[in-house]
Amino acid sequence: MRIIYHCYGGAHSSVAAAAIHLGLLPLPEPGRDAITALPFFDQHTHMDQGRLFFYGTDARGNEVFVLGRAGAAAILERTIRFAFKLTGEGDEILFVNTIPAVNVWMRVGGFLSRRLGWVRIGRPLVTLGTELAIPKLASLVERVRERL
Repeated sequence: MRIIYHCYGGAHSSVAAAAIHLGLLPLPEPGRDAITALPFFDQHTHMDQGRLFFYGTDARGNEVFVLGRAGAAAILERTIRFAFKLTGEGDEILFVNTIPAVNVWMRVGGFLSRRLGWVRIGRPLVTLGTELAIPKLASLVERVRERL
């Protein structure tokens, strides 16, 4: 099974959800340092949208990915499913939208950091927002694990 956590930019909520899924964040309160140390956290730019990033393999052997999809979630899902089918490996893919866990701090901080390049202002805000979103993201990941 391939699990693809996706959000608008692929740099915050999808990264945090994938990290929770793989046990890379200590729950229930990982702290800001653990969040900012995550691979890809607050790193992707608009040029990375639409690219699938491998994040790791979980304990059950499922491959976990992150994806920034801007406003093209449905198109990218169809394209990725088709691409995996072409390789003969497209049967089991689970797309998980992390946008419902995103809060205003994540939106504003992510915009400032990723879109405007104001990392010194945006990163602390998006990190705070991610810290506040951890319970929702953990709940989302738990629902994913129950489906596996």
